[in-house]
Amino acid sequence: MNVGFVGLGAMGLPMTMNLLAKGHTVTVASRSRGPIEAAVNAGAADGGDPSGVVAASVVSIICVPDSPDVASVVEKMLPVLAPGKIVVDCSTIDPEVERRQHARVTATGAQYLEAPISGGTLGAQRGTLTLMVGGEARTLEAARPGLEAFSALMVHVGGPGTGQVVKLCNQLIYAAQMLGTAEAFTLAAKSGVDLAKLHEVLIHSTGDCTAVRTRVPFEGVVPDSPASTGWKPGFMTDLMAKDMEIALDCAHRVGVPVPTTALCHRVLVAASEAGYGREDFSALGKLVRKEAGLP
Repeated sequence: MNVGFVGLGAMGLPMTMNLLAKGHTVTVASRSRGPIEAAVNAGAADGGDPSGVVAASVVSIICVPDSPDVASVVEKMLPVLAPGKIVVDCSTIDPEVERRQHARVTATGAQYLEAPISGGTLGAQRGTLTLMVGGEARTLEAARPGLEAFSALMVHVGGPGTGQVVKLCNQLIYAAQMLGTAEAFTLAAKSGVDLAKLHEVLIHSTGDCTAVRTRVPFEGVVPDSPASTGWKPGFMTDLMAKDMEIALDCAHRVGVPVPTTALCHRVLVAASEAGYGREDFSALGKLVRKEAGLP
């Protein structure tokens, strides 16, 4: 399949590499030359810009940081969109903004899906991402051969905007897990508990969760966690703070109280302001440790 990819960041580049490894013809565009050159060296074509990507592709995938970025990419795609073209947005953005992109693209006769992703950079590298798909089921079936290159699970959750709502629900739970994990391990450390023993108990108890298994914010407890590998991001603090802000806006629009999400947002913003914005979002644990008087 001829597949295009716009946005070769921490997720987009390994997703592109999986497309190439699965034998797809891939055309790319991105803001930075380095990832473009890496993709071209692996066999991709440089499309130059989003319009060039669409012109060369049946399915064009977008993976960029925020709502304005998606709207800007779609704007550049519009002149070359036509029946037979499919655009798939794998970014995490505001559901209302996403619904507007659905309308803009389908007005050209092309088809559109949102398919925000979960699984982090490791999932992108392994090709095991989960996709939460909003849009027409028939469009998903048409795009599926390309999306399967980097996904282990695709769930069609409903119409336009619903994929983004499901992704935001996932994110607010994950952020709450992370803050709770940071507080629990800091409490244990300050009380003289062996953190490895705490971890062993938790992964076999009701406190078990993804944050406990993968992102304990103390060095050495989980060998391949960000804390143990220089806080290298699987998912950056700045991006999780952005997702929490979108979740708060979405909840406000539909009248749902989300005090836990509001607290997580404040802590993530504080972590960004402390200089941890481009580190993994588990670095919010550094703030909890500092407030507790731990190094």
